Amino acid sequence: MWLKYASIVSVILLITISNSYPTEAQSLDSSQKNSEVATRLIKNVALEGQLWNLLTRLSLDYDIPIGLEISSDEQLSNRYRVELSEGTIADLMGQITTQNKRYDWLIENGVVNIFPHDKYRNAFLAELLKIRIANFALTQNSDCWKLEQDLVNTPELKAVIDAHGMRTGTNFSGSYIPQLGQLSLKISDSTLKAILNRIIRESHLARIWVISTDAFSRTLTLRVNSRQLEESH
Repeated sequence: MWLKYASIVSVILLITISNSYPTEAQSLDSSQKNSEVATRLIKNVALEGQLWNLLTRLSLDYDIPIGLEISSDEQLSNRYRVELSEGTIADLMGQITTQNKRYDWLIENGVVNIFPHDKYRNAFLAELLKIRIANFALTQNSDCWKLEQDLVNTPELKAVIDAHGMRTGTNFSGSYIPQLGQLSLKISDSTLKAILNRIIRESHLARIWVISTDAFSRTLTLRVNSRQLEESH
């Protein structure tokens, strides 16, 4: 009887240990990707402008996947400047966050995320980014505008947007419609933030997402921007 019991315990331990290997491997893989992004060398950077504009140019010109959550205290008059003859992505992010102590940054699964410290976060945006979406599909050769609309119209997000009395803004960036390229995804039970990060990590064109609100007009703006097709080759 004792041998039978010991055998059962051994099997359970083996299953538990073997099941832990994929999780540990994924964690190590994620940590390695994050380290590679943080230490990646960048040269000849000289940019100035509002935060969303500066980071958009940085992401598209230097092929850096970035997610940006705008602080509720961010002003249109706030301007940032980064200058770097040679350094790492971590150096660049350090320059940006030291110019405004409201922000912090970290790398999540290979994506640079810039976000406000808790006391400067917009509560609505913080809630929205954590909403879990049951099912979301992205088809090949879709564009960023369609992606934005499809996301805010998911039942989970739309319910929260409506409950807060918010409306969604229009993303217009000229005659060119930013593309997502040859990317198709089916995602289940994932947060809005995780979905956005995954898309700009896996798309060879889309490099940045930006989410913000305008308190006066009660408007939510979600932007995903990409490099132009001819610049991607």
